[in-house]
Parts: sequence; structure tokens; C-alpha cells
Amino acid sequence: MKILFSGGGTLGPVTPLLALVETLRGADDAADFEFVWIGTERGVELPFVRRAGIPVYTIASGKLRREWNFKNVTDVWHVVRGFFQARALLKELRPDVVMTAGGFVSVPVHYAAWTLGIPSIVHQQDVVIGLANKLMSWVARVITVSIAAHRAKFNQKKVVVTGNPIRPSIRVGSREKGIELFRLRADLATVFVFGGGTGAYAINRVVEDLVRECAGQFQIIHLTGTNRAQPQLTDPLYHPYPFFMGEMAHAYAVADVVVSRAGFNSISEICALGKPAILIPMRGSHQEANAAFVAAAGAAVVIDEMSLSAACLFDAIRDVLGDAARYAEMADKSSALFPMDSNERMVQQLRDLQNLS
Repeated sequence: MKILFSGGGTLGPVTPLLALVETLRGADDAADFEFVWIGTERGVELPFVRRAGIPVYTIASGKLRREWNFKNVTDVWHVVRGFFQARALLKELRPDVVMTAGGFVSVPVHYAAWTLGIPSIVHQQDVVIGLANKLMSWVARVITVSIAAHRAKFNQKKVVVTGNPIRPSIRVGSREKGIELFRLRADLATVFVFGGGTGAYAINRVVEDLVRECAGQFQIIHLTGTNRAQPQLTDPLYHPYPFFMGEMAHAYAVADVVVSRAGFNSISEICALGKPAILIPMRGSHQEANAAFVAAAGAAVVIDEMSLSAACLFDAIRDVLGDAARYAEMADKSSALFPMDSNERMVQQLRDLQNLS
């Protein structure tokens, strides 16, 4: 079975697809699967996809915007050019199934697949449905969605509620290994802070003050991001890292509370592990709706980026850690928010689609 994935521009549409690749490579019939990828010509996704050992092809990509913008005129040409490039690639590569989790580079790919009779899956993860996914839903054979509320937003004959796939390796972390790896105290609560793959300045800038504010009440693992300045602190309870190789699972496992942006992939991983979260969504983005959804379920506390300070972040952490009943309730609601077998549900859709094609 040859699966052609598409997506890029940001890592949001890429991460769940790579999680599926990891799942399929661990299956008993892993040798029966072949993967290829179509992305953007200068996309941030390219190193991650290549690192996963997936051949990458690139096409021209444009972005259509809901509001009027002169770039809509010029980008139409890029979309048309991308369509013909994608069609030529699909005829050459001959995939059994085409799949995406969003991104405008995927729109011409999925329309090209439709003209060639190749079945496709569109996965909707964020609470707010992107324009690219709306456009592709018209020609998709199956639409998988992360939350049940999405069912009413698409053609219900196509929709399957799967949850959002996460990397299987995230589930195998060890608290004991985390204590050893990050040189932590076993008798002190641990807060894991990160702001996405490249870090988040709004979060990073308050951590230095947070370390002083907490005054030994908890210890902090801080994933700063590779493109961010590293805080110059020598506190033994503060453990900064610019990036992780294979340590992410152990950081999650040892964390009592996770402080994060509100990208849907991060939320999915946090909830899959049943961790209470403090979410700081990017102002004016789809992350605000993601964070509100998790908070409404009782699994997270949300801090507005505009009011973020070390003091308010410290208070939020202290409130979660200091109330045992509330902590247990948040952990329970976190683990119950999404299906625990999201990866398996997604894989089954791929298998079913191949059988029907």
C-alpha cells in the first residue's frame, strides 16, 4: 500500500501524519507500506519528513484567504501551477491513497487525486476548521475529525470521529528515567514548559522570573526552542534545553503539570498522557479556540498571552498542584477528552479505503 501524504507550511499539519507513519512502521505488516510526501518548496516541514526517511516531492503553493488580499490574485496562479505539478507526480508515483491534515499545498494535490480517481482522506484536527480543509472536503472520500462537534461541519456521510493521532513513542516515557535524565529531585513536583517546535518568546520571557517566583516550590524542565536565546540561570531546580532528541516522552512522564502553547498536536499528546495543563494560546490564532475547548472540558487552565506574567503563571501552577482533588479531576478529564485509540482508528480508515479502491 503506497500512501502519499501532503502538507506543510507549518508543522501543525505534519505532526499527526508523521505519527501515523510511526504507527504503521510498528505494525506487523509494516513491510507492506510505502510512504511518499508532497510539500512546499521551502517548507519548514522538509527536514522533519526527510529525517523520517520519507521521499519528498515539492510543488508550487499558494494560499487563498477569506478576506480580500491582492495576494489572492497572484496565488491563484501558484495553486493552478501546483495542480498540474501534483497531477504529474500522482501519475508517476501511483499512490493507493492520498492523505492530508491540512495546509494549502494539499489543496491542488487532493483535487488532482480526485481527477485521477485516487481516494483521499482529509483529517481535521483544530477546533476551528481551516479553509484548505473545507475546500478539500468536497473531493475527499473520507473526512476524519478529532472531536465529535466537527461531525456537523462536514458531509456526515464522509465523517469518522477518530481523535488526533499522536506519536506512539510519546507513550513509552518513564518517570524514573526522567528523574535520572533531567537530574531532578524525586520529592519535588515537576513542571514541564514548552512553546512548540521553535519555542515561544512570550512563554520563554517569563520563565526566568518564574524560577525566582517559585522559590524552590517546584522544579522546571524548559524546552526553549532552537531559535531562542537561552536563559542565563544557574538555579539547580531549573533545567533548560534548546531541543530534545528522544527525551520528550520522559519529560512528559515526569511532569506533574505541563505549560504549553495550544497547538492541537501538543494538546493531543498532553491529554493522551492524562496531564493537567496550563495553556497559553497564541494571541489572535486558532489556538485560542483549541485552548477554550480543553478548558471547557475541565482539563486545562488558560492564560491570555496579553496578561501573561511570571506571577500569574506561578499562581496558576500553584493552584493546580496545591489542590489534590482538583488535580485528580483535571487529570481524569484530560485523559478522557479524546479516544485513546486514535492512531488505530486512523490506520483502519486507510486500510478500509484501500480495500474499497
